[in-house]
Amino acid sequence: MDTTYRQWLILRMIPRKRRISTSEICRRLLDEHGLEEQIRNIQRDLVSLERNFPLENDGKRPAGWKWQEDAPTFDIPNMDPVTALTFKLAEKYVGKMLPPGVLTALKPYALAADQRLKQTSASRLCVWSEKVRVVSRNLAQIPPSVPAMIYETTYAALLEERRFAARYRNLGGEVKDFEVSPLGMAFVEGMTYLVATINDYGNPVLLLLHRILDASLLDTPVSVPDDFSLDDYISRELSFPVGKDMKLAVLLSSRSAVQRLQESPIAIDQKIRELEDGRFELTATVVDSVHLRWWLREYGERVEVLRPKKLRNEFIDLAQELSEMYQPSG
Repeated sequence: MDTTYRQWLILRMIPRKRRISTSEICRRLLDEHGLEEQIRNIQRDLVSLERNFPLENDGKRPAGWKWQEDAPTFDIPNMDPVTALTFKLAEKYVGKMLPPGVLTALKPYALAADQRLKQTSASRLCVWSEKVRVVSRNLAQIPPSVPAMIYETTYAALLEERRFAARYRNLGGEVKDFEVSPLGMAFVEGMTYLVATINDYGNPVLLLLHRILDASLLDTPVSVPDDFSLDDYISRELSFPVGKDMKLAVLLSSRSAVQRLQESPIAIDQKIRELEDGRFELTATVVDSVHLRWWLREYGERVEVLRPKKLRNEFIDLAQELSEMYQPSG
């Protein structure tokens, strides 16, 4: 029992990145656990453990020990199936939201989760990750590529609340250099937006990570505007507003669309009433935004904008342009 306990303590001391020497293990056993052991016994333990666990030594004298690069995590008590499933789903769906350093630290747990779920073949949990998916209603697009260095620098800057120097290419292709104070991130349909202030300006802006050409960490702390709220900013700016709130009124000719809107309203004050001609009038207070126009266009001929008049005129112009575009040629 003494040997088993000592070897378990040794396994917990062995790091994943750097190497630990036999003498350091011996010292820590005494300092941290009150176990006084000869170095020769520790060496025998390590040789024995190497035969049964994915450990490696550097072959030097004295030897330095670490876990192999792809070794799963080793814990007592063992990871239960529900925890293993949680790690696998997090790896699949949340991985992009985590800093690279956190992902690296979680990799052994993901490997251990794989092994645990394979051992749980009799449980329905082992196939749960094959039975759930996150689906977008938008047309699938290939996400833009972001170099690993950009991810590492921007995530580190956000985590450590430090500025970074950036070279950025805007939508028009113009390249500019400035200091960025990262305030938060938002993930929208494969695109990663960085909410930040630029140089010493106080108003936050949106930067797309794939347009950052170069980035280097600075020792300067970030500048956070007074009363800044990431949730408020995202809800306001990532709808791409073009004006203030408006009282929207539209006619819908699709009963199924109305049923979906009744289940998932577009506003707290949304109201829907059925008209004598079988159509439905929807009224709601919404943000005057680009997203609103995208949403209305999705309904095509099944929606008619009534109010406000300015928005109705926009759709009249759009209908005329489409009519002219699709006139039979010849």
